[in-house]
Amino acid sequence: MTKRSGRYSEQSPAVAASGRAPLPLVTQPIIPIENPGETRVDGPIARMDPALTVPSIPAQRPEAVLFGKANVIATAVAPMPSHSPRPQPSGPPPEIGLTQHQLPPDEPPDSRLVLVREPDSERAAAFRVLRHHLLELGRPQVVVVSSPKAGVGKTTIALNLALARAECGRSKVLLAETHVRRPQLANVFRCVPPWCFAEQLAAHRHQPMLPWSLVDIPSAWLHVAPINPRIEKTQLLDAPAFSIAMERLRTAGYDHIVIDAPPVLGSADVNLMADAADAVLFAVRARQSTTRDLRKAIDQIGPNKVVGTVLVE
Repeated sequence: MTKRSGRYSEQSPAVAASGRAPLPLVTQPIIPIENPGETRVDGPIARMDPALTVPSIPAQRPEAVLFGKANVIATAVAPMPSHSPRPQPSGPPPEIGLTQHQLPPDEPPDSRLVLVREPDSERAAAFRVLRHHLLELGRPQVVVVSSPKAGVGKTTIALNLALARAECGRSKVLLAETHVRRPQLANVFRCVPPWCFAEQLAAHRHQPMLPWSLVDIPSAWLHVAPINPRIEKTQLLDAPAFSIAMERLRTAGYDHIVIDAPPVLGSADVNLMADAADAVLFAVRARQSTTRDLRKAIDQIGPNKVVGTVLVE
């Protein structure tokens, strides 16, 4: 195995010079990690511990297992847990008000919009592979994308998963943001939300039949619910409000709802979201994320909703 020099969190010179989000393609068979006592997620290392075993052992669920090889992005996915069907929400579908927004034609798209900037690249194809993996899991309608800690590329995963699912209008997709303390979507799409999604959650808790106000990105076949970055950063996620929102938006005709959530550790926000979602997908970064943090995050959420882990190189 060839090791790179530098700190764990540093990008390679080629990636840094390109200014792109560091997300290469799965081009080789996925292999289970082997344990040499390492705790860093770094290439073909090892299983985490006996509690997080590889999928070849049928007695254990594989959702917490990382797979990877140097310079690839890979997913470890598990079958959707068996449980009683989610009750169908009652009442008429919610009214959706759309504000159309075009990406600025005179500026290059944000580097995290891989499927917009480089639709024919290997990196874009990696997200189509991820889309395919999730479809094989039973088409979860509401997917929460999170990570143990910040700074691993979670928003990039959420953005491009939503874009891949909506690509060419194949599905009706909503990308919603719930990271109140560090909102990113308004900056990524260079828009000002007509009504901040966090404020809408609070308003719909008391008046569930209010219309929703979303941003329509026609060039990406995507609806977006951003948080206004100018709101008070101390505002907390309201669990009942989020649950009400997901119950209503499930009936709005969306095939897929992708939630760009905050990191798990240090907050109970993702626990509250997981209760109203169908699946939780974790992002971890090679040479930066640790198996200890991932194990803590899975323990905090509980294994039933965690369906996979994306290793970001």
